Amino acid sequence: MTEKLYDFDSHIKEFSAVVLKSGEDEKGKYVILDKTAFFPEGGGQGSDKGTINGMPVLDVQETNGGIRHYTEVLFNDGEQVQGEIDWERRFRHMQNHSGEHIISGIAHSLYGLENVGFHLGQTEVTLDFNGFLTREQLLKIEALANEAIYKNVPFIAEYPEKDRLKCMEYRSKLDLQDNVRIVTIPDYDACACCAPHVKTAAEIGIIKILDFYKMRGGIRVYIKCGKDALADYNEKYSNVYRISELLCAKQSESFDAVERLQREASALKHKISELKKAFIGAKISAFKPESEITALFEEELDIKELQLYADGLYKSFGGIRAVFSAQTNGYGFAICSKEDTLASFFGKMKQSLNIRGGGRNGMVQGTVLNTKEEITEFFNRSEL
Repeated sequence: MTEKLYDFDSHIKEFSAVVLKSGEDEKGKYVILDKTAFFPEGGGQGSDKGTINGMPVLDVQETNGGIRHYTEVLFNDGEQVQGEIDWERRFRHMQNHSGEHIISGIAHSLYGLENVGFHLGQTEVTLDFNGFLTREQLLKIEALANEAIYKNVPFIAEYPEKDRLKCMEYRSKLDLQDNVRIVTIPDYDACACCAPHVKTAAEIGIIKILDFYKMRGGIRVYIKCGKDALADYNEKYSNVYRISELLCAKQSESFDAVERLQREASALKHKISELKKAFIGAKISAFKPESEITALFEEELDIKELQLYADGLYKSFGGIRAVFSAQTNGYGFAICSKEDTLASFFGKMKQSLNIRGGGRNGMVQGTVLNTKEEITEFFNRSEL
């Protein structure tokens, strides 16, 4: 079996080992070593990466036969090799996973919640709890979690003897009996875990809860810790900086500036809507029908405005009155007439044109994907 160097020293970056076996399976070529600092995928966390004798380690998986390091080449049994961990990846994993333990421990002690799911991906870290937490409760957990960093509490990884393990209180998703590795954060958490962790909380740097939402009777929480939290802050700082520059406002006042801009935009939107209604009313008053079936084309009208226009034409002049307005694809439309007349007409229209839409009570609306010329030609040859 492979000796797991990361079990008691998570900061080993390079190591020497002997090849026990090299082979190939459905995942590719692999090598099993007598000892390794590479953590295999497990517990919601991806495997370490790095190199063995300069060759990339693509994946690491633990099997009954040992820890398999997947590489692009085979090695010779008994060969002495040099392994090197991708420390940037390992340290990111440790910061986020260790931060998760502190958060989960506090959520358990304060609110009696269990962590029932954990995922440490390339771009996000999620924690699933078996109950709901409010924003205020999450902010309290976050503040207490960062207090652990300020206190620089230690992380202690060990395999307790069975008699001692029976007396210990610790979190675990599984009913473990033998060879149980416990990671303890004094005054904060004790949890069964096989992954490498920081030596002290100060190495995490910062713990930030980003978002949350309800799911399956519980809550999913998004976090970032350490370097990931700093990168997230820098990205958001850059966005706030650019927004404040555009609004000619201080960064601390950017929300108020955006809110003011929204109010102004809403007022302008209302004013434009009133002007469009007046425009539609004037167009209806000036309309002189030349036939019982008409199709008008106007620019930049939304569906409600099209409905208002078509309804006004029909109530004033009867017949079948349609109004179209160009969209990104095709034309939006609204058509009004007597209900049974419109049903028959719209049925013929769907047979001749490429239409998505429908309606009732004497009005239909939707989108037609034909050209203006094709639509006009259909209306010109239609009869009541």
